[in-house]
Amino acid sequence: MASSSLKDKDEGNYVDDVENFDEEEEEENLDPVEQKPRNRSFIARASTTGKSTFFSDQHGNLKFVNVIVRHPICIFFTFFAICIFCTLVLSRLVRREGQNPITEDTNAYDIYDARSIAYDSLRIAKEDVEDFYETNSRRLRKLEGQQVQEDVGDRMIWIYKAKTEDGLFTNEAIPIMRAAEATILEHEDYEKYCVLEYDLVDETTGETLPPQCEKPLSVMNIYYASEWNSTVAAEVISEFKTNPSSVDLYNRLAPCLDFSLFCDEILGTVSANATAWAEDMKVKIDSIIENWDGKGDLNPNVEQVTEFIAYMNLLFSKSFNVVFYLDSEFSVDNQKSMFSRSFFSWGQLLEGTDDEDESEEQLKEFVLDNLVEEWDKFTASNNNPVVQSYYFMGSLIFDIILRILSNDGLKAVGSLLAVFFYLRFMLGSWFLAAVGMFEIFMSLPLAWLYFSYIFQIKYFSSLNTLCIFIVTAIGADDIFVFMDSYKQSAGMGPEVLKDLETRMSWVYRRSGSAMLLTSATTCLAFLTTLFSPIAGTRSFGVFAAFVILLDYVLVMTLFCTSVVIYHDRFETKKWCCNCSFWSKCDPTPTEKAIEDYQNGVELKTDPISRFFKEKFGPFMLNARNRIIIGVVLIAWIIVAAIFSSKLEPTTTAEQFLDDDHPLQIGATILTENFPQTQEDRSSKVHFIWGLDEVDRAGVNQLLDPENVGTASFNSEFTFDAQCQTAILSACDMLASDPDLKEFILLRDGSRSIDCFVQELGAFNVDNNANCLDVRIGDWQDEDWQVSSDNLTTTMEAFVSKRACEPDGQSVRNYYQNIMGWDGSGLRYAGISIESSILNERRVLAEDTVRVHYDKFIQVAEKFDENVGKACKTKTIMTDLDQKFVFMNNQRIYRTSAVSSSMIGVLVSFVVIFIATRKLHLAFFATVSIFSVLISVIGAVTIAGWTLGVIEAILFGILAGFSVDYVIHLAHAYSHAEGDVEERVMAAYAEMGTSVFSGMLTSVVASIPLFFCTLTFFAKFGTFLCLTILFSWIFANLGFMGLLATFKISMDRKCL
Repeated sequence: MASSSLKDKDEGNYVDDVENFDEEEEEENLDPVEQKPRNRSFIARASTTGKSTFFSDQHGNLKFVNVIVRHPICIFFTFFAICIFCTLVLSRLVRREGQNPITEDTNAYDIYDARSIAYDSLRIAKEDVEDFYETNSRRLRKLEGQQVQEDVGDRMIWIYKAKTEDGLFTNEAIPIMRAAEATILEHEDYEKYCVLEYDLVDETTGETLPPQCEKPLSVMNIYYASEWNSTVAAEVISEFKTNPSSVDLYNRLAPCLDFSLFCDEILGTVSANATAWAEDMKVKIDSIIENWDGKGDLNPNVEQVTEFIAYMNLLFSKSFNVVFYLDSEFSVDNQKSMFSRSFFSWGQLLEGTDDEDESEEQLKEFVLDNLVEEWDKFTASNNNPVVQSYYFMGSLIFDIILRILSNDGLKAVGSLLAVFFYLRFMLGSWFLAAVGMFEIFMSLPLAWLYFSYIFQIKYFSSLNTLCIFIVTAIGADDIFVFMDSYKQSAGMGPEVLKDLETRMSWVYRRSGSAMLLTSATTCLAFLTTLFSPIAGTRSFGVFAAFVILLDYVLVMTLFCTSVVIYHDRFETKKWCCNCSFWSKCDPTPTEKAIEDYQNGVELKTDPISRFFKEKFGPFMLNARNRIIIGVVLIAWIIVAAIFSSKLEPTTTAEQFLDDDHPLQIGATILTENFPQTQEDRSSKVHFIWGLDEVDRAGVNQLLDPENVGTASFNSEFTFDAQCQTAILSACDMLASDPDLKEFILLRDGSRSIDCFVQELGAFNVDNNANCLDVRIGDWQDEDWQVSSDNLTTTMEAFVSKRACEPDGQSVRNYYQNIMGWDGSGLRYAGISIESSILNERRVLAEDTVRVHYDKFIQVAEKFDENVGKACKTKTIMTDLDQKFVFMNNQRIYRTSAVSSSMIGVLVSFVVIFIATRKLHLAFFATVSIFSVLISVIGAVTIAGWTLGVIEAILFGILAGFSVDYVIHLAHAYSHAEGDVEERVMAAYAEMGTSVFSGMLTSVVASIPLFFCTLTFFAKFGTFLCLTILFSWIFANLGFMGLLATFKISMDRKCL
């Protein structure tokens, strides 16, 4: 032991010397420059009253540290084994659950907001009805008579972008698009996976045809039509071209000509000649359109086909045949479409599968094994000089994301390797660097184990994966603080160096208190996310706090033990990989340090430490320098504040991937370059009667993410004749109200409204009524309402018939969102409309969605006055794609982003004030943290960021990243001795290297993230780098500059 060897030295018993230490004699024997820095400014002495306490022995040394010093190998491997054991336990627990540990963010919303309450009221009620029907009736398959590949299981989209100014509809580009689609259509097994159309009849013989693959939505169907009458096409084009008003005339007559609607009203307003002309044009147009099947050769007159398409796009009853393929700029005057798209539907359930999941997996396997490789050839940028192709398919997204994550993961590995090598450079030991990285990594599984299985917090947000970068930055900073304390202890003299137990107790107290303050502040800053109503944000904040806490524990246990081993076996041995680790250093580093101290040998310091002690400290004490720095910082803060005030909510869809990734390019093209059409999957808005608000009693999303409440069915709801009549009137109002024209999507020339009461009424009058009968509405002249006595019998037959919709689904399947039939009764009823702007795949700005939300709320309030009274229940208005829920999330992110940061700043002020008991230190530190917040927000605003979901989350945790450096310096300043200038010098000498190394490590860790494909990681890298840089600047230049300028004495109480 170091203590025994020291006592035997010729110089005498150093323990006695310490007890009778004569300060004046000591100062006389030391170099004047070394007196204060080596002895007085940094000594944090324990109690040496000679009495043992629970934590310390009679010498004032910590009992825990004594055990580590006496048995370092045993303690080290004990902690190491605990880490490995806990990791294995965690792995076993995760595998036993057998599911993805990351919680899907499907319920990431404020559960007490009106939008989420309405959403869950319908969603959970629908699920309950489905479960009851399937479990107790056991007639679902029988009633539906479902056949193989009858339903749509997935969709694949080809997206084309022209590389030349001629556009896509040219003789050169069309065959390339045809070849891309042929990879699907001409595959020998395509019929086993496509959507099959049943009940087809041969128009010539009247015989039933075998099922055939549904025709894809593709402009190739037009350019490769089986027949094309050029003469008729030319006549149609000439008619509209020479007489532009004829387009308006045809559109005026179209409801009657093409849909047999409002004929009495329309035909009475035009002449017989006009009607005859329109009927003749309809015949000619239909004769061409009916042959758009893609079964012929390429039409040699491409220009005529393109022009015919342009004029069809002007006719609202015909435009649905062409508009899907055209970009937003295509018109009669601009017959060049720079973008186009094709739509392929895959069938479900596939032959040999029993459920949707099994069918989807079989389809995915077929596509991956047979098609993706060919698709990738067409999407290569060098495939051809005229067309750039992209593809998108829902079931492949997860595999693509995994591929992206693996690539981004490699970049993250590079980031961590950079941190490891910097640790090695600064610590001077491979052993310490390896243990340091090990303890940083181990804080994650240990936190996960406590978070998910001890505290039973089951909501594990995808944001939690960011903690690996957070703990790398903060963990490396803690390691530097601990090691700097250890290195500086070598110059503390006999009071600290009398033995290793005393030395390590001094290191433990000094570094531990500094790290405890920063860790506690950071943890509390992250815990401010508990104020967020979003469960995913709360989960991230709590998990990050666990990670920071356990990293601190591991530094103070595992890494502390490794430092003792390093001291005993590695520190004074030559070469970086000395193999004689089994032998101890002789003499020990502590013995050599006390000997150097007695001989007046100056403590060796690294260049960074010398810079802060000899250059940076004196520089900051120069008043002129501080004035220049102050002017620059204040000017920047003013600029940053101005730009921060200009930060606005995002007005575009959130990007998931980097701009240059093919998937993101394709998504951007679909969002920005095509109009909304009836073929796009529009979101439906539902007006429901029969439900009360969801019951949220006992809901805690952190502990049970899946439980968001139970359905509440209104017991007074009665689907009687009065209620049915009122719902039908509501359907008519939605179809005719001029104020709703811009809010409801047009499909086949009329507003897209799902009103099952219309089909039910026609069915009740005539069981053989077809869709045309439903549209004409003659059944309304009869006694069409279903009586309560016949409701069950009628509904059982009604739900099995085919609905009047393009995909040919059964009534029960198609209307399941608005018709709560559970097999024994109708639990709720409603109406759906297709939104003109809301789309499953598109995220719109909050302001845009709110206009539509407010309008539909007004409609719901009107329905309460009539339908609500008739059905004895209030109207619930919602969508089931979470568009309105996400609209509110955007508001939450926007309003809580800065407020969360302010709470973090306030928490930091309170913690620093409690720790230092000096108001001016807490105030100056808070000013520094607030300046970092303003600087980061201002900088990203200058860079073009808007306040989206990602930015709001990052701003919300900003304070948690901003506190470390200023707290380290404040802690060092408050524990130093002397006047203000001496304390400033002492703080820089003590913490300058640690803070700088922590900053550099974090910046190095963030740089590889800039190049990640996932937008969140790329933005997080930028955010982390800016936050760390500004934190370092304002801590070293701003905070310390304020202290040096105002020179407030530390002797004043609480000031």
